[in-house]
Amino acid sequence: MAFENLEPREVFHFFEEICRIPHGSGNLQKISDYLVSFAKERGLEVRRDDELNVIIKAPGSAGYEDKAPVILQGHMDMVAVKNDDCDIDMKTEGLRTATDGEFVWAEGTSLGGDDGIAVAYCLALLDSKDIPHPPLEVVITTNEETGMFGAAAIDLSDLKGKQLINIDNEEEGAFIVSCAGGARIYSQFPLKRESFVGNLLKVDISGLQGGHSGEMIKCGRGNANIILARTLLEALDDVDVRLVTIEGGVADNAIPSTATALVLVNAEDVDAFVKSVGVTLKDVQGELEVKDPGLDIAVSEVAESAEQSAVTPQDTKKVLTAICAMPDGVQAMSSSVEGLVETSLNLGIIKCDEEKVTIDQSVRSSVGSSKKALMRKVTSITTVFGGSYEISGEYPGWKFRQESELRDHMVSVYEKMYGKKPQVMAIHAGLECGLLSEKIDDLDCISIGPDMQDIHSAKEKLSVASTKNVWEYLKAVLA
Repeated sequence: MAFENLEPREVFHFFEEICRIPHGSGNLQKISDYLVSFAKERGLEVRRDDELNVIIKAPGSAGYEDKAPVILQGHMDMVAVKNDDCDIDMKTEGLRTATDGEFVWAEGTSLGGDDGIAVAYCLALLDSKDIPHPPLEVVITTNEETGMFGAAAIDLSDLKGKQLINIDNEEEGAFIVSCAGGARIYSQFPLKRESFVGNLLKVDISGLQGGHSGEMIKCGRGNANIILARTLLEALDDVDVRLVTIEGGVADNAIPSTATALVLVNAEDVDAFVKSVGVTLKDVQGELEVKDPGLDIAVSEVAESAEQSAVTPQDTKKVLTAICAMPDGVQAMSSSVEGLVETSLNLGIIKCDEEKVTIDQSVRSSVGSSKKALMRKVTSITTVFGGSYEISGEYPGWKFRQESELRDHMVSVYEKMYGKKPQVMAIHAGLECGLLSEKIDDLDCISIGPDMQDIHSAKEKLSVASTKNVWEYLKAVLA
């Protein structure tokens, strides 16, 4: 066990157990079964629904039995991404965890600290025999990363708590009290194909940083999907390029760091194509020189001239133009909260089969009307270019609460422990608190968590010291 000597041992014990169980979004049966078994083995009340959400209830510790219950909440799914050279099957295998004593990570893949550490905190509290706490109602939801579908479907009518601590933040000492609403838009563009004789070339976008499309969108990092479409569209100005396939990104809420296309080009046009790609590479590198300096665009020959099915020139240009026409990144900054992104979107995934290209986008805004306007812009572009669309996973924002007993209590405890005020903030990323607040009248929420780096990427790290700090703080809050 890589984490057996890390403190707090009880938290890292459960976190490592979670890391052994595949739990990427949409692949949650095993982790849900584990949580149910955990509760039953300890004689705790547990309920699971059709969405695999799990609610575990524990009585208050000695002297706390009659206190008001507190709801602790996190999600069990992770964004499962890996490096191209990593041989792990993240649908069937656990993570290869590692630590240097300062951080923990997974070799070659994302770690899932978002939100596995929340689940680990909850399990450590439920498993404890000597930690003072009021009655606990632990809510562990599913498929948060792909649209908060578990939180949208969950029934909370049997909960008694009116105060909820969400443990889905990635910055110690930052208390989130409001967040953006959002939605997913899936656009499809039909393709016609025909036979074409040409050299089969592969175009790879790599070297970008990627990252969470809520928290990192303000950094202006490169979007591999859009850069790939732009590269091919600019090449069309000089040569006849026929799209064979195009794909990129792993999640609609992760800024895509890689993308790949296969194209057919006449043998006599290969040099001109490569030259055009080089020009685009130089241009985009200049644009991203400070914000995302590692971009590379590589062209390699897969096969010499041969006849193959390819997308027609009309549909090749149509799809590439549609992708390039889509808005992406920050669309508006907040006028009331300095430095806060108000409205954005991320073209996270491109998929391609014989009949269509599908693009998945994540829209966010803290202003409901702005979210709707941006969604209309995306759907309008889709239909203008002959596509169809579907909207799903729409979730509300979480409005700032002027009076909050929970916030006042948690700020007070933090000041006593650390001699300074925490940062009380709104964020552009989506949290489940908005959906859950609609299910319990007058629910008082706050979101906390330990320091993490580069979530939703293979560079993800979780701070050991911060994990311990938040554990001690959480215990103090409950006491």
